[in-house]
Amino acid sequence: MQPNTTDDVYWIRRQEQFDCLKSARRMDIIDLLANVGEKSVREIAELLAAKPSSLYHHIDLLLGAELIETAGTRAVNRRQEKLYKAPGTTLRYGIAFNDPKALQIYGKIAEAQARQSARDFKRGLETGAVVAEGPTKNAWIFRLVGAPDAATMEKINYHIEELAKLFLAATGKDKPLVVMSAIVAPITAGCDDLP
Repeated sequence: MQPNTTDDVYWIRRQEQFDCLKSARRMDIIDLLANVGEKSVREIAELLAAKPSSLYHHIDLLLGAELIETAGTRAVNRRQEKLYKAPGTTLRYGIAFNDPKALQIYGKIAEAQARQSARDFKRGLETGAVVAEGPTKNAWIFRLVGAPDAATMEKINYHIEELAKLFLAATGKDKPLVVMSAIVAPITAGCDDLP
């Protein structure tokens, strides 16, 4: 069994952690903290365009599931603000796809991720920060269906991993955040019958 944390990789393995991530808002909080580092609830709310009062319940659940950690306090206007951080800068799901629980767990995570992706895209378009053309384009929407052979699938996976490395290396401490979400899955005839 791998340790839960290796360098900056944090492996999400426990059922209560996966249950916690069925919420798109909690997914948003943990991804934000993994990217920008230590933040207070007030700062998280500003970055998510949310009210701080709407986040405390989510913060408590994330703390209870050990998906975020306290990172000390700091004084702001003579008040102490608690700071929170992700347990690593890279978060990975640690349930194998051949595990009998994987279909249910990853199905719920994919649903939450798809909901959050739609919110992210809408929110991004509303910001006025969209770069629609050229080499620094920051808004895309597309769905691809293909029939790659094993060698092509290997190349696709390599490039997805390289994209992930680029995103993880580009922390948002002093730059605007950009989100990319991906779900890759085989499809077959008759898949409409799945629960």
